[in-house]
Amino acid sequence: MIPVEELIYEFKLTLNKVNRQDNIDIPIEDIIVYLNKAQVSWIKTKINPNNVYKVGYDSIRKRIDDLQVLKVSNVPLKPNKTNDLFHLGYDCPLKDAANYMFYISSYAMGKKGKCSVPMTIDLIRHGELTTKYLDNNYNPSFEWRYTFATLGNDNLTVYTDGKFTVEQVYITYLRYPLDIDVQGYVKFDGTNSVNQNSELPEYAKSDLVDLAVKFAAQSTDNQAQAVFAEDRLNKNSE
Repeated sequence: MIPVEELIYEFKLTLNKVNRQDNIDIPIEDIIVYLNKAQVSWIKTKINPNNVYKVGYDSIRKRIDDLQVLKVSNVPLKPNKTNDLFHLGYDCPLKDAANYMFYISSYAMGKKGKCSVPMTIDLIRHGELTTKYLDNNYNPSFEWRYTFATLGNDNLTVYTDGKFTVEQVYITYLRYPLDIDVQGYVKFDGTNSVNQNSELPEYAKSDLVDLAVKFAAQSTDNQAQAVFAEDRLNKNSE
């Protein structure tokens, strides 16, 4: 948890440290926008396979600790039969997963006759679907308690070989963080702002401030500030 007052103070301090000629006065509501953009960007760098470690959420224990506060486990999704007659499956609306941001894992309850069993789900790319669906070594199997799924159109689509049905699907995912906010201004929707600290761990503060400063500098076309912030971010990751 990072107090919003500290983020705002350090944002102003860092921004004006770069621009030594005069102090830059950015409205508080704009600072909040930059801070919220920064925390979403920070999360994406942690789980993006293109990050410096070339790994995702489950690959390094430290990353799991970084994002643990955002993890939501075993949320039930209601499966609905698709109209795809070639790849038989069930669409599970991700809107049922509140504030869904990134997929972590899932499993299904499959039923054949009177027997219901939990089934492992592997997430695959759409480009692999037909190949794996037709391959006896990879296709969905009730006996092996295994199936796979794809993501698209705001659905997690879980597949079957037609010999079993999917009764329920449970997803574990990362949700969006609560929006950072501070009292003292009126929002676009006419409501008053309230104090809301960042949910991210304390050691993310420097990164959040530098990212927010970078976004502010880019929006004002101040290249010197943007370069300075980028340099600080690179040093933070060393």
